[in-house]
Amino acid sequence: MEILLQTLINGILIGGVYAAYSAGFSLIFGVMDVINLAHGELLMLGAFTAYWLFQIAHIDPYLSIPIAGLLLFVIGYFVQYFLINRVIEKPAIMSYILTFGLHLIIANTAVKFWTHDFRSITTSYSGANFEIAGIIIPLTRFTTFILAFVIIGFLFFLLEKTDLGRAIRATSQNKRVAALLGVNVKKIYALTFAIGAAITGIAGASISPFVVLFPEMGLSYTIIAFCVVVLGGMGYIPGALIGGMVLGIVQALAVTYLNAGISVAITFMLLFIMLVFKPEGITGKGIIQI
Repeated sequence: MEILLQTLINGILIGGVYAAYSAGFSLIFGVMDVINLAHGELLMLGAFTAYWLFQIAHIDPYLSIPIAGLLLFVIGYFVQYFLINRVIEKPAIMSYILTFGLHLIIANTAVKFWTHDFRSITTSYSGANFEIAGIIIPLTRFTTFILAFVIIGFLFFLLEKTDLGRAIRATSQNKRVAALLGVNVKKIYALTFAIGAAITGIAGASISPFVVLFPEMGLSYTIIAFCVVVLGGMGYIPGALIGGMVLGIVQALAVTYLNAGISVAITFMLLFIMLVFKPEGITGKGIIQI
């Protein structure tokens, strides 16, 4: 029973990590119907922002979170405004090709400047944990888990309680009607992508103390983010938290009771099952419906 409880806690914490960097992916898809294949690279840039600030200026990774968020907001705004907006009205395949191209450009540029070396951040609290009723909880993963709730809460408040949020929701529901009502759709798209990028950069900085950093790390995170939002419901923001928890727990159980290698296969099996039988996600509130 103790092993099972520890496994479930590990899965929930991993799920929180997944949710933290998948929320931006879900937001962008929900508003613009764009599957951002460069999503993992935004995470990588956030993580490396924290890394270089730690190495050069000795700024704690968690203190660098606002800087990473601001930097990725600016990058996301200009990428959307000057590049992705050009293919919004085109067939979906055009946005896939463009964002995959961005994935290649960002990853290979990072390799050019930072090489293929694996890096990590070692702080005074690296490896720190606390214990509750015999259950060990890693401090850094728990911090990111809490951050996931903060991110989801922030997005909910933004979308439901602010004028910008109402403009974003109106644009996602019917961009032509929103434009007739005076909403600058092009600007809303850019702001939405920028917010999604900022959230992803924040998540990247928050996971930097406990993951291995390297320029090509982005692709695997993009795949996980896609799996998470499919499980929770594509475009449904709270679904990122639910999907992350489900995937994290399933993977943790597979690692503990089956084999570490099979957890990846199970991830893709879950993705396949959801896409075929329940594309609207576990919650039933995803944009893609049968």
